[in-house]
Amino acid sequence: MLFSERDIEALRLLCWCQYVLPENMSKLLGTTESENLIALKLVRHHEKSGALMLSGGGILLLKTIYGDSAIPNISPSYREPIIQRRLRLSRMVLTAYQGKVNPFAATMADLAKPPALFLSALTRDRGANPWGSTRIAAIAHLRDLFCAIHYVCPGIGKLALTDELNAFTNQTARFRDTRRAFLFAGESCGNILTELEASEPRTDTKLISYGAAYRCLQFPVHLLSCDGTGAVQLQIMSVPDYRRKLTRAALKGQYQPPENPAWDALFQGMPFIMAADMDLRRLDAAVSIARQKGHPQIAVAGLKGQAEAVLFPRYRDTGKARVFILTGETVSEVTGRLPVPYSPPRTQFLTAEGDVIDAPPFKAPGRAGR
Repeated sequence: MLFSERDIEALRLLCWCQYVLPENMSKLLGTTESENLIALKLVRHHEKSGALMLSGGGILLLKTIYGDSAIPNISPSYREPIIQRRLRLSRMVLTAYQGKVNPFAATMADLAKPPALFLSALTRDRGANPWGSTRIAAIAHLRDLFCAIHYVCPGIGKLALTDELNAFTNQTARFRDTRRAFLFAGESCGNILTELEASEPRTDTKLISYGAAYRCLQFPVHLLSCDGTGAVQLQIMSVPDYRRKLTRAALKGQYQPPENPAWDALFQGMPFIMAADMDLRRLDAAVSIARQKGHPQIAVAGLKGQAEAVLFPRYRDTGKARVFILTGETVSEVTGRLPVPYSPPRTQFLTAEGDVIDAPPFKAPGRAGR
């Protein structure tokens, strides 16, 4: 059996994530491919969670291919809260991978080659912990944008916002002339918004809810659903000056320059906002400014999944905006690729030296002692 690129990429993702639910891994691997990796004892099931894990043999294979230094040394844990945290993290990592954002950055320095993602877990257990008790799951470099990524879901808990900002600033200080933002990722935008909009009694401690952080952060905050729509969103956000380019591609000859910097254009006399990056605070501000300027409605454009989950119920159905769905041709014009989640090819895997990697044939089942 010769390994395909898809096989090896799946093993790498399991190595970085530690735990991945089979239904999430199925976005990359078919049932037969998963069963083959399990039969070869490169992947195994975690009994309690049902998640897929990389076995010792799988780790050895990756070290043989890439070398010890290129494989993350994340301390394994079998505690239930940490397993759940890893499972949430894996949804975000798989979404980034399918959004063509490289999740295999071994150090923060590797973010110099965007689009790339660095997991804070890689350095939390090594000597001095630069992240402290912050809840930053990862840092993403999307060419002209650096994002501190947090996984947000109902009941996720609180954070110390000053510590989060300090860690984000310190860890990205070497990268200059790049905009900064926060990215709140979750299973769905609805899940994220449920937490952000939950009422929370104010306390005197420095810990605040994600909803409070969302309302007071001065950096832009983007929402990201960990699914195919989120993957395409990341493909878009990895294009330099994506908002202007996507606006021009969507409106074509009907484009008119905006009258206010809060808008992206004028469309048929209405303020137009490109919402494919899911910066809802920017969108809400644009609605407010438009009404102050005498525009009862604005025009908004986003991806189909974004429109159905958020833009229709929050803006179209409330009369705030006319909502348009971006066509695949429009998105492709900006990204240079089909607007679908990336999946690694089934072509034969070759090492950097051009060699193939093969596995011994499966052993036929037999009786013990024979």
